[in-house]
Amino acid sequence: MSTLLDQLTARVSPERLRDLTLEMVRIPSPTGDAADVTAFYAETVRGLGLPVEVLTDFAKSPSTVARWGNEPGRPTLTMDGHLDTIHASHVPPYIEGERIYGRGAGDMKSGVAAMIEATRVLLESGVRLGGNLILATHSLHEAPIGHMEGLKALIARGDVFVDAAIVAEGAFDALPIRGKGQCLFEIEITRDGEVLHENAARPLGISNPLEPATRLAHRMLQRHVELSAHDDALIGPETYFLGQIHGGDFYNRVPTRVFLNGNYRYLPDKDWPAVYREIDDQIAAVDWPADVKVTRKLFGNGLGYDVSPDAGIVKALQGAYRTVVGNELPLVGSLSVCDVNVIAREGGIPAVAHGTGSTTAHADLEWVDLPNIVRTAKVFIATILEYLGVDAP
Repeated sequence: MSTLLDQLTARVSPERLRDLTLEMVRIPSPTGDAADVTAFYAETVRGLGLPVEVLTDFAKSPSTVARWGNEPGRPTLTMDGHLDTIHASHVPPYIEGERIYGRGAGDMKSGVAAMIEATRVLLESGVRLGGNLILATHSLHEAPIGHMEGLKALIARGDVFVDAAIVAEGAFDALPIRGKGQCLFEIEITRDGEVLHENAARPLGISNPLEPATRLAHRMLQRHVELSAHDDALIGPETYFLGQIHGGDFYNRVPTRVFLNGNYRYLPDKDWPAVYREIDDQIAAVDWPADVKVTRKLFGNGLGYDVSPDAGIVKALQGAYRTVVGNELPLVGSLSVCDVNVIAREGGIPAVAHGTGSTTAHADLEWVDLPNIVRTAKVFIATILEYLGVDAP
């Protein structure tokens, strides 16, 4: 196997990976509008000789499924990636030295490029895999616009995520096997009527929505402190985070609307009803005036997850990393939500994440280093061989 792997990894092309990553980054794909980059990706994979099914459950955010082998009873490995990016503006994509800049360079079009290159090398080398390989892409990943709808639709099919999965983003020199879930909350506090001067509102008994809103914010921060007493060895305690509080337009005018949002990150023992109860309990703990209305929206990006350290895909990725990189791949926890959360919990199969080493996801200037993409493509090749095996010619 080592001789075969050496031959295969030697065929990974930095130039091809550079060009493919840059081409995908040049195609804008903000969440909810990923049709163009999906079409480009699909044609690229068809060029490898694989059939690609384009799914239009969400017309502007299509998903794809490409299959190499479809033999029941044999192990199936799914490689997964999202093609949408956050909506934040970015300078036009460019290359400087061995670094590729552009929105989506690290999150996660370079990972998708590595996924394609690994498959290309295996196909063009005539390798006969000992199982089935599936490439899956989707959009509607990036919150708060997307809520994993594309991925969840793929999981619901039942034939895309079958035995194990690799998500082509995330950790580069560690392997998360336990991760927090995340729930985004948006809470609106309103009252009827018009904006009034504070001295006019008081004798009329009109409430200032900012006051109960600050009490709710304080309650959530208190809860954050309470939760910190219960630490998890790999992922720490559950947390509350407040991202925005908006209300009012002048120092002595009583507003009619206040808005706050943030997130609650929680441990893998929670299900959706428990998550919603937790947040509703914080809202219920506030003494709300009779003339205000509270509306809350909760968006579940992904439940927390646990993957066994003895799972076949964990061992395969660790072995592949050891062979290609020469170091051990430590098992860690993850604080952020990615596709692994959804695949492991809602798909019910072991999943791992392995990205291209970018640390600039969602940053004002996003970039990825080409040597890291090359290394990841090689690790993917080795992982596919470790997990699926190779049939004798």
